[in-house]
Amino acid sequence: MADAEFDFDDFLDRFDIEAIEDPSNKIAECEYFLGLASVEKDRMRFRWLISAFFGAAYSFFEMSALHAHFAFTAPDTGESIEDLEALAILRNYVVVVQEKNRPSYVKTAGKHPISKKLYELRRANTHHHPLAIMAAGSALPDDFQFGNMKGDGPPVLAFCHEAMSLIRQVQSELEA
Repeated sequence: MADAEFDFDDFLDRFDIEAIEDPSNKIAECEYFLGLASVEKDRMRFRWLISAFFGAAYSFFEMSALHAHFAFTAPDTGESIEDLEALAILRNYVVVVQEKNRPSYVKTAGKHPISKKLYELRRANTHHHPLAIMAAGSALPDDFQFGNMKGDGPPVLAFCHEAMSLIRQVQSELEA
């Protein structure tokens, strides 16, 4: 029985190239959730949006580190080659660890004061308890603060805007 002739065009048509996201898409995701949170006055929905923002921001750093570790492929061996320049940039803001016994596993942790706080808040929200958000005034959502005592916590949106600025700065350095 003869093999059917291979149709390369048919093969390529099976791939949805638009489904392959650029790692910088996480920035748009962060901006999306922060934009929605910036006008949300309902505390519960605001908390959900901030939680989603934290997840996207964390994912930005994780995906950037993963991409930097596996940026290139050696043509002769097929082995991954790290983008040392990208890793050096990322390491100014996050700790990047690749476990030798799990070569495809790359993990990040906060290093810069803003990324440390971001990771701390995201970890607590994901693994321990929902974000504690309080209304410290009537000008919502600007008066939403972290914490549970009136006037005690830092403003949520101000912190998120700082985190967003840091993410844009990192991306700008990675693209330079």
